[in-house]
Amino acid sequence: MIVKFLLLLGLVPVFAAFMARKFFCDRLLRRDGGAELSLTGAEFVERIFKKGRAEGVDLQVKSRPFLVLGPERLVLSPGLAESRRARDVAEAGLLAGMVLMARQQAKVVGWRTWAVKFGSAMPAFTTIVMFFAMVMGRLSASFALSLIAAILGMATLFLWFTLPVERAAAKTVGEMLEETALVARQSEGETLASLVRAMAWRRIIPGAIAWIGGR
Repeated sequence: MIVKFLLLLGLVPVFAAFMARKFFCDRLLRRDGGAELSLTGAEFVERIFKKGRAEGVDLQVKSRPFLVLGPERLVLSPGLAESRRARDVAEAGLLAGMVLMARQQAKVVGWRTWAVKFGSAMPAFTTIVMFFAMVMGRLSASFALSLIAAILGMATLFLWFTLPVERAAAKTVGEMLEETALVARQSEGETLASLVRAMAWRRIIPGAIAWIGGR
């Protein structure tokens, strides 16, 4: 009974998250995400900071496993900073929007970054612990799998509860694109506005299993 309850507790929110990402994000990314734009992710970020009057933000380009951002700092991966592919530029723009939001509501953005980190690290850590517990005969395979599912479900709920943070950041960047000449070409601005809003839904799935739905 406990095993079934834990499996249900975990799998229902995870399934809902995959469906939400497919409907609100993945379809648009497949359609427009591969377009080549006239600016890179780093250039887009710099324009957003300038428009948002975010002076003194330390923009770094280096690999990072999780979200690294705050009121005065943003770390972009080389893949996002140097890419001209629409989905990468949009993702960089969304992160810049979260920096702008952090300058007003640092604690709220901190909750979101924590939820993203939890969704990537905790399920993986739990899986390792459960594996050794099964090897040592301390837990049955069914109970161990149900615990992993429960942790995934918990991580997904944290991401659901903090999703409004990224959606608000995406709305800010989208309005910049629609109301000002943030990018030279109107068609690129419209594409980016749609993609940034779609990108807000991409991290609704815990990072530990996000690969299942594709990048």
